[in-house]
Amino acid sequence: MNTQGSLSVTAADVHAGGVHILKQVSFDLRPGELCALLGPSGSGKSTLIKVLLGLREPKTGSARFDGKAVKDAGPIGYVPQDDALHRTLTVEQALWYAALLRLQSLEALARQKRIESVCKQVGLSARLDVKIGRLSGGQRKRVSVAMELLTEPPVLILDEPTSGLDPGLEAKMMGLFRALADRGHTLLVSTHAMQSLEQCHLCLVLVEGYVAYFGPPASLVAYFGVERYEEVFTRLNAHKPDAWGRRYSASPLRGQVRARSARPVAERAKAAGEGAAARPSPALAPSAGKNPVDPDEALRAFKESLDSHE
Repeated sequence: MNTQGSLSVTAADVHAGGVHILKQVSFDLRPGELCALLGPSGSGKSTLIKVLLGLREPKTGSARFDGKAVKDAGPIGYVPQDDALHRTLTVEQALWYAALLRLQSLEALARQKRIESVCKQVGLSARLDVKIGRLSGGQRKRVSVAMELLTEPPVLILDEPTSGLDPGLEAKMMGLFRALADRGHTLLVSTHAMQSLEQCHLCLVLVEGYVAYFGPPASLVAYFGVERYEEVFTRLNAHKPDAWGRRYSASPLRGQVRARSARPVAERAKAAGEGAAARPSPALAPSAGKNPVDPDEALRAFKESLDSHE
């Protein structure tokens, strides 16, 4: 399991062309956590990803990877929304060329073992001889993920990886990301899909550059006073963006999330027993389809769930 992979953003402000894009954005991810990055178009998700990749520096505030400024830290894996794959190559050929470029210090046998390992992780072992042009959209995305895993990055950022996939494939893809997190990787997944949020440990919701929510998906429904995940985006229209930002800043949830265990999620699962954190615990089970629960009750359940893994 990776012991690296902490990612933190502190009071990040980003301006471009006279527009204030990110506004005092703060959050942190621990090794082994899977976080969904949510928000309507224009919320600042793409800009935040650029900050995390070191492509855009905040005017104020910081982004750090394992305690170092992202531009000075180790590699962060990135899977763009559009797969940059040669459709005439087989899966194995595409990964082999990528390994030649990214793993030049490895001998040929070691590179081949690495390719076989990442294919097993993403479920492509039986598709090595298939040309990429003949793969489904979900399988092509798995190839893109496998390419990034070649260098064993502790942190993996994915931009709309389930876009265009049907609900069944979307669920399988999110299941893959959860499995990678359970192996110790830290993942931030930008998405508009809400069906599989229960696979995530955390959700970060942005609205016009403000953090409207950062916490477990189990508390998301109650926090916004809706009945289903899909209604959160509509609910964001009920107040101005800065009002959502102020509400989250004053929310007890902010302190509860900061106080969560610093141990990797996968390590907490092992300590708590087989499957204890590999699935959402009852206290974190989503309330979709039910009447909204009291936010204070949800926060207490969240804290009790954290304490149970200490």
